[in-house]
Parts: sequence; C-alpha cells; structure tokens
Amino acid sequence: MRKKDLFFVVLLAVIVIGLYWKTFSYDFIWDDEIFFKHNLLFIEHQPLTSALKYSYFSEQLGVQGQDHYYRPLLTLSFLLENELWGIKNITLRLTNLLLFYFSLLFLYAFLKVHSDKSFLPEITTLLFALYPLNSENIVWVVGRGDLFLLLWGSLTLLFFELFLKKGRPLYLVGSSFFFLLGVFSKETFILFLPLLLLYEKVRRRKICWPYHLANASIILLFFFIKNLVLGIKNIRMVYTPNSLENVRVALGTLGYYLRTMIFPMRYDMFLPVSDMSRIIFLAFGLLAVAFIVGLAVWAKKDRDVVLPASLFVLFWLGHIPLIFANILPYQIFSRYMMVAALGLVWLLAHFLMRVKERPRFGIVFLILMLFIPSIVLNAGAFKNSTTFWNRAMRSSPNDAYVLFQAAKTAIENKDYLSAEVDLNRSLGVSMKRETAILVSMLYSDIEMMRADYSRVLRWMASVEEFDKSPEIKIAPFIRYQVNAKKARVFLSQGDVEAAEKLLLENIRGYSTVKEGYSDLYNLYVSQGRWSEAAKLEAAMKSIFPAYFAAIDTAKMEKEFETLPFGKKMTFFIQNRNFRAAVALVGTLPSLDLDHQFLLARLFFYEGKVDEGTKAVQEIIDRNPGDVETINKAGFFYLYNLVRVKMALGYFEQSLALNPAQPEIVVLVGRLKKEYLEKLKDAWPEAPH
Repeated sequence: MRKKDLFFVVLLAVIVIGLYWKTFSYDFIWDDEIFFKHNLLFIEHQPLTSALKYSYFSEQLGVQGQDHYYRPLLTLSFLLENELWGIKNITLRLTNLLLFYFSLLFLYAFLKVHSDKSFLPEITTLLFALYPLNSENIVWVVGRGDLFLLLWGSLTLLFFELFLKKGRPLYLVGSSFFFLLGVFSKETFILFLPLLLLYEKVRRRKICWPYHLANASIILLFFFIKNLVLGIKNIRMVYTPNSLENVRVALGTLGYYLRTMIFPMRYDMFLPVSDMSRIIFLAFGLLAVAFIVGLAVWAKKDRDVVLPASLFVLFWLGHIPLIFANILPYQIFSRYMMVAALGLVWLLAHFLMRVKERPRFGIVFLILMLFIPSIVLNAGAFKNSTTFWNRAMRSSPNDAYVLFQAAKTAIENKDYLSAEVDLNRSLGVSMKRETAILVSMLYSDIEMMRADYSRVLRWMASVEEFDKSPEIKIAPFIRYQVNAKKARVFLSQGDVEAAEKLLLENIRGYSTVKEGYSDLYNLYVSQGRWSEAAKLEAAMKSIFPAYFAAIDTAKMEKEFETLPFGKKMTFFIQNRNFRAAVALVGTLPSLDLDHQFLLARLFFYEGKVDEGTKAVQEIIDRNPGDVETINKAGFFYLYNLVRVKMALGYFEQSLALNPAQPEIVVLVGRLKKEYLEKLKDAWPEAPH
C-alpha cells in the first residue's frame, strides 16, 4: 500500500470514529429492544447453529407474526457477540461501525482497481463515508443487515473486478462466495445478480455464464432452505383494486426515496404508504422518472457510469414493490437506500471529475461540511426512545403507530397523562387493525394504573373481537398478553382461581414465553403456596436455566416471615395480592396519614372504588379545612391512580380555601389545558 493510500485509510478511520463514538452508549430503540431484550436465542445463550434454524423475527413483534425474514448470517453475528461479550449497546454499535469502516476500505480497494481516474476513489469513498443517511444503519443496531449488504457487495464487486482484470478463475470463486454471504445476510442482496450481469456485458461484451448461474443457484438454495426446509413464508403482496392508485403510490414512493437521497441532511426516517400521495412526493416522483431517463442517456454516452447508475437504479427501484408487501408497521424506510445512495454518490464523483481540480476539491469540501453536522443531528435521534419517536412525530404527527409508540415511551418514562393524550389522539385517525390492537393493549395498561378494571376488560374484549375477523390474524404473543392482563384483573379482585386458570393456559399455549412462568410463580408465592411454587421453579429452570438461575423458593419461604412491614407490603402490591396487603395494614396499632392513604389506595387496587373513595373522604373529614391534606388527596388521585378529574376536584377545593397557592394554580391550569381539553373519553359512559 502506497503512503497516500495508507494516509487516506487512517484519515477515514479518524473521521468515522470521531463522528460516531458518542453514539455507542445510546439506548436500544424500537426493534433493537424487541430483538435483543426478549429473544430467547440470547437470553438462554443458544448455540451459534441456532442462527440457521430460525427466522429473523419469529413472532416477537406481537402482531401478524413477522416470520418473513431469514437472515442467518445477520443473526449469527449477534449470537457470536452474545457469546463473546454479551448483548451490550456499546459493543453492538462498535461492531456496526467496524463493519461500516471495513466496507469503506473494500469499496475504496474496488474503486482503485476499477477506475483510472485520479482522485475518483478517494472522493467517492469520502463522500459516502460522511453521507448522513448511513448514520441510521450504524446507530440503529438492526441496521446491520444493510451494513452486511455493503460489506459483501463491495467484496463481491472487488473480486469480480479482479477477475475481469486478471482473468483468474479463483477470483470468480471468491466473488461467488461473498455473493453467498450477502444473500444469507439479507434478501435484498439478490439485486446484485442483474447488476453483475449487466456490468460484465457492458465491460467486456460477453458473459461468464457459470459464474452467474452459480450466483443464481445460491439464490435458489436460499429460498429452498427458507421456504421448504424451515417453512418460513415469503412476504405477501397486497395490491389495491385501483391500478391508478397503485401507480400513484409507487410514483410517490419513488419521489420520497429520491428526495431523501438528494437531501440527506433532513429527511423522514419512515412513513406510511398513505403519505406517498402527498404533492411533494408525487412531484419528486415525476422528477425521478426524468432523472432515470437522463441517467440512461448519460450511461449510453459514458460507459464508466453504467455500474454506478445501475447500482443506484436497481437498489432504488428494487425497494418500490415493498409498498405492496404485507409488512408491519411500515414498508418505507430511508435506511433501505444505503446501497442506492452509494451509486448516487459515485455518480456525483464522476460528474465532479469534469470540474477542474481546485474548484472540484472546494465543492467536495463544502459538501462534507454540510454532511458532518447532519450526521450528528441524525444520529442524535437515536439517543433514546423519546428522541427517536419525537423525531418520528415531527414527520408523521397524525400517524397512529407513531402516536402509539410515543405513548408507550411516555409510559416507560412514567408520564401517563401524555401517554393517554397520544393514545386518545390515535383513536381519532385512520389506523390499521393491527395498530388498533396495539393501541387497545396499551390503553388497557393506563386503565390498569387507574384500577379501572371494567375498562381493562373492555379493551381486552375489543382486542378479542379482532380474532373473529377472517382478514386479520392476532399473533400468539398478543393472545398471551390478553390472558395475562385479564389474570392481573382477576388477581387484583381476589379471584385467584380464575387468574390461575388463565396463567396455566398461557403456559400450555405459549411455552417459550418466560414471562408466563414468572406470572404464575409470583401468584403462587404471593398466595403462600410454596410447594406449588417449588414445583414450578423446577420446571422453569429446566426450560430457562439461565434466566431463572437466581430463583430459590426454599430460601424465599424461609426469609418471608422475617421481612419487615415495608418489604412485605411491596411484595404483596407487586404481586397484586391486595387482600393480604389490606390485612397487613390492619396489623398496625394505629394509622398515620400516609398509611391511611395507603389503605385507600389498596381499596382501589382491589377494585373497591366506593370503599377507596370513602376512605379518602374520611381523611379529609378528619382534617377539616386543612389545605395540605386536601392537596395530598389531589396528588393521591393524580399520581397513584391517574384519576385526573377526581384530583382536580380536591385541588379546586384547596384553592377555594386558599387561592394563594401558585404551584397548585399552575398545575390545575396545565391539567385542564394539556390533558382534559385534549381528551375525548374512549368509553364516554364511564367517566373517571
């Protein structure tokens, strides 16, 4: 390697690491969290060979089982990391960055072999290294699939180019080997097949058929294993009866992707197909058609641009059919354009070769200066779920799935009122039935916080209604969750037998869901059924040895009676044995104010709303005119039970006694303006 090349490689490493090192500690977001935190392959340290046996997502997404993808090498890379140092956000993103960096090195090596134009390899590689769109696949951990596309694609092209230059068959073998790795990393790699055919035809006017047939055979092998051996279905395509509408949506999607690639500094990460009818995307779609025609004319005049133009167009147009695929929740993602963007950047570099050297370098420098802050801003959206869904909300403020995810994030941050406002907004917009299921499930969690069990069961009934429709299939994990939520209601109300029946049904029907065993085990120990808990412990450890390794029923039973009041109370509340918790309060010689409110809360948790309401009012009656106690009652309803209207009643009563309470005045104003005025009751006949 020449000194100039070595300097460039080192410079590339410094730039890439310098831009992305801060993202290593970012949280898991969305499907990162689903894939890594709830995946038995990692939790139970399954052997590396498991990557060959299972689909990529199994049924972890909860709705419409996502068993469409088979990406064994991608899964294998995660399993290998799990064995070496465990699933950690820092090492996962570091690995992604290393994959990206090595992809750039092999891309640079290919361009050096392929082109004799001075500085074209450096300009192309540098512009692509700092292309803002790439940040998604580096920081979004599951974007590793597209990084593998880039890595194996660069190596496939490099070895094929070496064969074309030197004529050694061994290079063809190497190229096909990397083609195989690409196909078994992500299905989209099959688009390299026509690319390689077209490139060889243009480059040397003849075709090495054994090579291309070998690559085609690899694709057939992939689908044979996926479909016939493992039984993983392909994605189902669903078209609307209106052909004109299909064309319009396809044109809008073409425009969305072109706009995203031309203006990568600011773009929408993903959008619903319904948004593709927007004027801006249709206008860019028409521009896209003209752009493709212009590329064809340019490629006819200059054979050097055939490969970058083909790379760009194939991976651009190749993702358009996905808009008709039965994929949830979105079919359109900007991160799909990584390889297409490489073709576009490569074309830009070719165009810049026409410019004199000094102004050319000035233009490249200016573009890079525009790209760098965009990378920082785009990557920053992945810092945590809140920043991620806030950015998505700016793109699609009225998209039901985005509102659902924003609400889910708010609940995780214990901001229940904002969560309900977002969920409530989602009820007023059009949504897929699968999203409606998720909204119902999450809304029931808020009602569970309120201990409004009739509403919880009503939301569950609305989910079960979907199962009657022949057009929708509720994923098993959703059925499991419905049973689990109903069991929590019955357990809260003291119907242990009904709760146990549902939890046993979960274990029988969903034996690989570890939480099902945890729920039943917690029921047994909270009810003092230690022998049944011990038997279940043995079963749990036989199925999930790593996950349940720390459980020791005998030790827990021995230590339980010696636990202090506070720990026993926490234990009963966490496991929803509220009857035992009420009895425990009764063992106290007298109740101070905090324990009086605790008793009231337990009545609500038992589903005894009248007794709870009466207990709170008795506290007020015992402290007549005490503003502090009245405010405490308001906060009790607001923070413990998320019952805003009842809380406001006490806050307004407090302000009537003492208007000079600026904090309460502000709080009341905010609750009315930011919550009550925005909210439409989902079940109007049951106010809270």
